[in-house]
Amino acid sequence: GQLYGDVLYFATEARAGWTHSDPRPLYFWGYFVGLNGLWVLVPGVLLLDACSQLSAAQRGLDRPRHKAH
Repeated sequence: GQLYGDVLYFATEARAGWTHSDPRPLYFWGYFVGLNGLWVLVPGVLLLDACSQLSAAQRGLDRPRHKAH
């Protein structure tokens, strides 16, 4: 949900031609892109970690089981 909201936030601003952001480079790159980018980076890293954990768990369940005699 957080990534979806961030994509909409950046996409609507880009479509509007960046008219609502401060044109000064420090504010645009530092505040608008940098600080808001953290809201994309952190959930993205957590999503990748969750995917790797899920695939490792699935690989463990997909292994053939050896029957004990």
